[in-house]
Amino acid sequence: MTHHTNEKAAGASNTNGLHTDTNKSDFRIQDPHSKELANLLARLALAGHSVVKGDRGDYTVCKYGLTRYCCNFAELKAFAIKLGVIHD
Repeated sequence: MTHHTNEKAAGASNTNGLHTDTNKSDFRIQDPHSKELANLLARLALAGHSVVKGDRGDYTVCKYGLTRYCCNFAELKAFAIKLGVIHD
């Protein structure tokens, strides 16, 4: 009789303890405007604008080779209102 310590029964759960895979997840704090931001970015994209998000919560909006820098979400939203992409 051979005894294998590394084999598990079919359907058995992981017996090595808890494991957190940090390579595939982003654990940064969620932006409090995340849903509103996603909606705004989608509306800008549908209007032909591309938006590049910076590392410091800033945004650059591009269209027709022109760019507009927005230092935060509030400024991005104000610019989208000015463009008529969203209504306040």
